[in-house]
Amino acid sequence: MFFQKTLLVLTQGWYGQRIALNLRKRLLNWKTFVYGFPRNLPDFVEEPEILLPRVVPQSSLILSLAEHPAVALLLPSLAKKVKAKAVITPIDNSKWVPPAVKKEVLEELTNLGVASVFPKPFCSLEADSDSELINEFAEKFGRPKLKISLKNGLVVGVKVLRGAPCGSTHFVAERLLNVEASKAPTRASLLAQTYPCLASRQKDVEYGDSLIHVAGYILRSSILEALRESFSSQV
Repeated sequence: MFFQKTLLVLTQGWYGQRIALNLRKRLLNWKTFVYGFPRNLPDFVEEPEILLPRVVPQSSLILSLAEHPAVALLLPSLAKKVKAKAVITPIDNSKWVPPAVKKEVLEELTNLGVASVFPKPFCSLEADSDSELINEFAEKFGRPKLKISLKNGLVVGVKVLRGAPCGSTHFVAERLLNVEASKAPTRASLLAQTYPCLASRQKDVEYGDSLIHVAGYILRSSILEALRESFSSQV
């Protein structure tokens, strides 16, 4: 198989590991590398540079799924080391990438000429970046996009056109068959929560709600959009 792009995924626990597994399963035309940082880091890391991997493959795109601000602060140095052209840093928990850290990392990456996005939550990512690399990734992973087939008011088919990076969209799609169309949005939201969604349950200052709820709203909106398109095609 010919790999056109290379992806370096940074993990630090099950949150990132689960996403990495899903990417490897579905992102077949990318060469994917995974590097795991230590799980239990102190609240304050005096010299974050010591966490940098000594040997790491060159990668076009970095996806940071670490769960500590110190790792986020390493992204500019790591991007330079692996010659990355773009970085995706999801924010599924604001404690992992606080606003001040995001601002600093964004500025440093911009100065290096490295494109970056910080989707909050990860399943809000869309292909609207100035970076072709990020957009190519986001065509397949990010804000869910589905095609739903209906018959006699029941869901008889669900095709995932773009799935949440964690794999929840495919999980939900398989369990919507034979569900009444009117009940599908609520059913989908509940299924996503029980997958389970690993976004923060704490109230987020920016949204005024928890990110796990925001993720549920995003999926519900995607289901409603797919249903509207299905109903329109039947008219």
